Amino acid sequence: MIRNLRAAYRLAFFGFGATFYIFRYLIKSLFIGYDLDRGLRLRKEFTNILIPVLGVQIEVIGDLPKGGGLLVCNHRSYFDPFIILKDIYALPVGKAEVKKWPIIGTAAKVSGAIFVDRSNPESRKQTRENISKTIKKGYFVINYPEGTTHTQSKTIPFKKGMFEDASNENINVYPIALEYQNQAMAFVGNDTFIPHFFRAFGSPKIAIKISYGKALNSKNPEEIIHKSKQWIDNELLNLRQN
Repeated sequence: MIRNLRAAYRLAFFGFGATFYIFRYLIKSLFIGYDLDRGLRLRKEFTNILIPVLGVQIEVIGDLPKGGGLLVCNHRSYFDPFIILKDIYALPVGKAEVKKWPIIGTAAKVSGAIFVDRSNPESRKQTRENISKTIKKGYFVINYPEGTTHTQSKTIPFKKGMFEDASNENINVYPIALEYQNQAMAFVGNDTFIPHFFRAFGSPKIAIKISYGKALNSKNPEEIIHKSKQWIDNELLNLRQN
């Protein structure tokens, strides 16, 4: 009972808080126009308010990336991007269907996100072009090269697409390893948002560790894939052991 009440309060805070920031951004945009930097700032501000309310405790390991580039991370949950966005101005890459999610989809669109329909080759091509253009403007883009969430102890095979572009266009790639203490945080299989949220965020505290690696850069995309995957796999092992 207490878990459900706690989760309900947190869900309500998330819903009302996100809606407030969305309207704040949209109303201001009516007078001074749309601005990506303002959207990123507002999202970071809201994320830093939201995380302690959700009971999330994050331990950060390593130095935060600077200067723009491609952030590649293992994938556990829809909550993964929030952990990065707490500290870094970045645009996450997400599945096209996320745009239809109430509040989350709208918030992602107005505050900066890149959506891809993975079943559509043209959409994948356009997304890769958008990512490269965004990074060249000095922004970070968060990509999940596994393409799906899972609970395996190591990463599953990486998709090659963005690594080829990073290699061809001399873009820095930063590997990131992320792990939840509670496996219930994983959003996998036939999970739906509300039941998962109550299961995951009913706990008093949610402990998370995130580790940032150093920039990788090579003219060989296979080398970047190998190095980033190996680093993330080793770091996931370290995070769980510690």
